[in-house]
Amino acid sequence: MDYTVSDDRLALLHAHFFEFSFDGRKPDRTIFEAIVNPVEYHIIAGNYNWDDGAEVLTWIVNSSLCDAGTALMIFWRAQPDFYTQFLTAEEADYEAEVYILVRTILDNWEAGFYQTSFISYNPKADPMGADPDYHHPKEKWRIPPALTQPVQGELEVLFD
Repeated sequence: MDYTVSDDRLALLHAHFFEFSFDGRKPDRTIFEAIVNPVEYHIIAGNYNWDDGAEVLTWIVNSSLCDAGTALMIFWRAQPDFYTQFLTAEEADYEAEVYILVRTILDNWEAGFYQTSFISYNPKADPMGADPDYHHPKEKWRIPPALTQPVQGELEVLFD
């Protein structure tokens, strides 16, 4: 498979999945489901504005095309250490959407859902991610050590 992403595809991703809520738009599930290149998921996730909510990121982490490197990047950029202080979505209250996203990635990871790992991601090297060595002072559950390790893929996706 060719994992390059053309300028036209980048423009399409930008138009439909970047800062859509700022203009009162909704993400387009039909366009999302037409994506066949997992690198495009990684590009969306890597440039995502979390103020748009977790809906598109949830679509990504629940897709069979989602690479382990992409799931891990979303996990650490969600600041999972904050969510370790909650045991349930109800307890997370207004943070429930991201709590569910974090727990979904954790559950998918432990179930072996992410079948590919060709996109590199190192949580300790991501300036936009949480520190994998930090533990919330009120934590009620621990992030498994497997999720603190880098994905050593053959492809490194760089962001602007």
